[in-house]
Amino acid sequence: MKRIAVLCLILGSILAQTIAAEPLREPYIQLFIDGKLMESGSDLEVNKGDQFTLLAQLKGGRSDFVWYPDTYFDFSSDAKIISRGNKKIVYQESDQEKTWELLSENIEFESDNKIKLDMLQELANRHMVEVNIPAGNVEKSYIKVTIVSTWQFTDGNTTRLEENKADAIIHLDIIGNENEWFATPNIKASGYKSNSIEEKLNGIQSSYDTIEDLLTSFDFASVQGEIRNLQNLMRELETQVRKIEAETPTNATDLYFKGTPSDEVIKDISSFKELAEAWNELETIVKEQTDELNKLEQSGDRIKRKELFSLIKPIIKWQESLPTNAEALLTTYTKDIDWTDIIIQSALSFNPEKDRINNPDLAITDFKEFLSRRTQQVQTEKTTINYASTRLQAVKIFDGMLLGYFSSINFAKWENTRE
Repeated sequence: MKRIAVLCLILGSILAQTIAAEPLREPYIQLFIDGKLMESGSDLEVNKGDQFTLLAQLKGGRSDFVWYPDTYFDFSSDAKIISRGNKKIVYQESDQEKTWELLSENIEFESDNKIKLDMLQELANRHMVEVNIPAGNVEKSYIKVTIVSTWQFTDGNTTRLEENKADAIIHLDIIGNENEWFATPNIKASGYKSNSIEEKLNGIQSSYDTIEDLLTSFDFASVQGEIRNLQNLMRELETQVRKIEAETPTNATDLYFKGTPSDEVIKDISSFKELAEAWNELETIVKEQTDELNKLEQSGDRIKRKELFSLIKPIIKWQESLPTNAEALLTTYTKDIDWTDIIIQSALSFNPEKDRINNPDLAITDFKEFLSRRTQQVQTEKTTINYASTRLQAVKIFDGMLLGYFSSINFAKWENTRE
């Protein structure tokens, strides 16, 4: 009998450890370059004139508790979550209402003067910057990211602040032609350098960017005029280059143009087709998982953690199958779709990556509410995505014009990035 009691005590201790909350992770920054995860401290090889996006997100720390309280906080038996979002959680414990709320999150992207950094749109709890690698005899550089978030706790009697801070760094190895004196995402120049030529090249790159912005915003009425402006700038450049060479044949400038202003938007058309197909699949998944959850509840048996995970994992797998730039695409082209409504991690009080649930009843409630919202939203989202996809088809008209023009220039080299 004594041995049985001891065994029960040991088993109880093991079970208690199994469901105990994990400690909050130390704050850290997750980095993505053009959608690819990069570890802090990594070396990245880039070319002169390259342009890429760097996305940074602060994880761990107090955000662990707000996102996944079931995983990272030991609630008392009478505790109850009242409301929860990405930046705030309100819960009741011992008849006292308590709140954690994100007051501010400040981010600093730092580099030397060799690298140009431009802030882009803010995504869900994430920050994006556009990185431009200039011409010049630069071999090494870096990008350092620092994020500081300030959280406030209140319980009606006391208020206190908590600061979470983390740093991350990427080291850049810059390669390219040492003779290049001008390098942007679409243009490179080497050989004879002229201020007048450089001025026109800057104007042409600016026109490239303007046309892309107009196409992205569906401002098709203005695209035609900007294409004419680009063609005029190209003619002025050709005239200037030929004039300088005619006066002094040794003063030759080698020019190289890459792609068209419509390249990235054409890629987005393909990605939007993937999104449309993914949302068709999502509609089926949400219905199937809702039906399965209803069956489990109607069986009268208590839903096991393993069964709940089996219902959640197809949705996580669906999320992982989306294009890496899915959030940026939806933010750019479909203003009415909220990314936080889409990702299941925003709805669950436990971290699904941990394969553990401390409070099954809360997890089931979270999942049911998520499925209910998705059932209501997915059809509207499909309509919005299909509408944007249809509008994007009009880009092909202007793309054909641009491809035809650039393939006809003969005073400079041009690379068709589609081949």
